[in-house]
This record gives sequence, C-alpha cells and structure tokens, in this order.
Amino acid sequence: MAQTPGTGFPAPARYVRFGYHEGEMSIAPLPTPLQHLGGRRFSFYPPIRNLEPNEWLYRRVTWSECVVVNTRSGEEVWIPRMFLGEVSRFDEPVIVVGLNRELEWKSGAIIPRQRHVIELPVAVIDNHPAPSRSAHLAPVINIRLEQKPEARVWKWVGVAVVLGAVACTIVADIARQSQSQRADLFRVRGYRAWLQLSANDDYASTIRKLGPPAVVRSYEDGDRTFRELAYPSRRYAVVLMSSRRQEARYIGTLDVRGRVLDAVRFPDGSTAEQFLSSPALR
Repeated sequence: MAQTPGTGFPAPARYVRFGYHEGEMSIAPLPTPLQHLGGRRFSFYPPIRNLEPNEWLYRRVTWSECVVVNTRSGEEVWIPRMFLGEVSRFDEPVIVVGLNRELEWKSGAIIPRQRHVIELPVAVIDNHPAPSRSAHLAPVINIRLEQKPEARVWKWVGVAVVLGAVACTIVADIARQSQSQRADLFRVRGYRAWLQLSANDDYASTIRKLGPPAVVRSYEDGDRTFRELAYPSRRYAVVLMSSRRQEARYIGTLDVRGRVLDAVRFPDGSTAEQFLSSPALR
C-alpha cells in the first residue's frame, strides 16, 4: 500500500470534495457580524437562560448556525443564525450581540423561551353579616325620569362596533404570533444535532451529546481504526478515528449513502474528508 510522504501513514484511496452541489466547487457560508469580533469577548442581550456566565467567544459559522463557546465552562453552543441581531460598536468596553428572541438552553439545544401564563386564584371575600335594617322606612322621594334621547342609543351602538373591531384585531394578532412561534420551534428542533461535535469529542462525549447509537461498527485501515456510530432514525452515522498513539476522536458524519455531511478541520488546514472516503467505511 502506498504511503503519504513524511508521515508513514497509508495514503487515502481517494479524495472526494463536496460542495453546495455534489461535484461542484465548495461555497463558504455567508459571513456574520460575529466573525469581525476576532478573539474579543462579548455578551448576548437578552442573556441565554440556563447558561452562565453571559460571556462568550466566537468559534466558527455554518450555513444555518453560529458556534460560540462559553469563556468559563468551555461549552460550545450552536445558535441558529435567524436569532442573531445587531452587534454594538466595537469601541465600547463591553460588546453586546443582540438576539431577536429570548432563548434558553434546554436538553442540549437552544430553543425560544416560552412564557407560561400563571392563573391567580380567585380572591375569597369574607361573608360579613349584613347590617341590621332600621325599623323605620326611608322617606319616598318622587323622581321624574327623563326620556333618553335617540342620539345616545346610536352612540352606544358606535362604541360597541369599535370595541368589536379592536377585539377582532387582537385575536388575529395573537393567532399569528402563535403560528410564528410554532414554526420557529419546528425549525430549531429540526437542526442537525451532529453539528455540536468537534475534533475534541471522544466516544463518551459523543454519546452524551447525541445519545446512544443503534449500531456501532469498527473498521481497520492500516494502523488506523474507525468506529462508526449509526443513527438510522436520523439518517446519519458519526465516525470516530484512532491510531496507536491517539484515542478515538470525532472526524466527521456520513449520511445513509456514505456522503460526507461534516468533516473536522485539522490544525494544518486539511480536513478529515480524505479519511471519511476510506474504502474501509464503504
């Protein structure tokens, strides 16, 4: 088997590069304002619930998500790009990145925060005994009731029409907001969970983030060992690679047809696509 010069490792059987369409030139994701921050720290407003402290660093970006890392815990968080707003001026002491929605961290994913309506109990009114009536009857005063003019009747009719129109507008607005929230939640839940993984994830951290796989397969190619964690219900498989001097780490994700969905980038600028195209994984 041919070897890669200077490494002593077997040369990959073939190298496949995937772009926006298979076989075409790769297209980089659209830039975001966070890419101009460099290594500067920033905070989100409003803050993301259940993630403390509110201090972050920009990591990388994909077509649909932006990856940030918490400066204290080192936790990587994937935020859908549709929730990112404007960025404050760079010359300010603290850089603030606005969010279009109030978000929270729940079950290992970022979702819009839903405010629950709390129903207050009905106030209990003490039953006080009615005051005793006086034995003397109140004097009767003759009051002459004037007939209401017809104009007042039409006035109340107009008020009723206006109030009805306002009520219809409010109900329509609430229904539209509810549909928008359901659509946003569906898009967030449908995002690709394997994008949470990085080159630092081993078998244990992968299981912690994605859950246990349905099938685990192992393959050998020279001095490398590949471990494939299959998730048939999600239609993809996560691949870990190890060597004699290194334990198994995440290198990428394949779909059910063996096409590369994600490949980690190594410090020298190369990617793991050459290893994911190994005949051992086919």
